[in-house]
Amino acid sequence: MGRNQDLRRKIAGREKVIKEHEEKIRRERMETAPDESLIQHWQREISARKNEIVRLHRRLKRTW
Repeated sequence: MGRNQDLRRKIAGREKVIKEHEEKIRRERMETAPDESLIQHWQREISARKNEIVRLHRRLKRTW
């Protein structure tokens, strides 16, 4: 597998995780007593994955 393809696959994986965590947050907020610590955890995970995506995009641009 080429390097660009590998980077794009990693980016897609991070984006999938972000969507999953956003859905978990949405469902948790619908609860009568949402667990704010759990929501904060997922928000930190989303932030970390977004930072990874930025770094992966930079690496992808360097290969062009």
